[in-house]
Amino acid sequence: MSEFTLPEGSGYIYVGEYFHKFGKYMPLKEKKIGKVSSLTLIPQIDDDAFSLDFAATDVYLVENVDKLYGALIAILDHDNIKEDWFEDSDEDLYDRVASFMKAFGYVEICDVDNDGIPDHLDDFIG
Repeated sequence: MSEFTLPEGSGYIYVGEYFHKFGKYMPLKEKKIGKVSSLTLIPQIDDDAFSLDFAATDVYLVENVDKLYGALIAILDHDNIKEDWFEDSDEDLYDRVASFMKAFGYVEICDVDNDGIPDHLDDFIG
């Protein structure tokens, strides 16, 4: 197993939202909560023809992604709009997910040095 392969059952849970590429205010109060086995599978628009894009700003590396994702979705069911989209009318969904993850010992992975590589992989990818 290479250092880039996650242990079986592990994965990423993320919270993201659409944003306007040119800074225009968007009144959308919806967030997407998803799970993926690789950071490259997080949805992106990456098309210059659109003024909207998607960013997963909070990403968590977890050991049992299916079980933890299922529990998270269950407690947020009252905010579910459709599939993996959730209403965030109080604009506190990021904080609620962070509190849930912290209770299970997980913290957001990040890229503090802004090199495009999550900090937990810096030792492996240069």
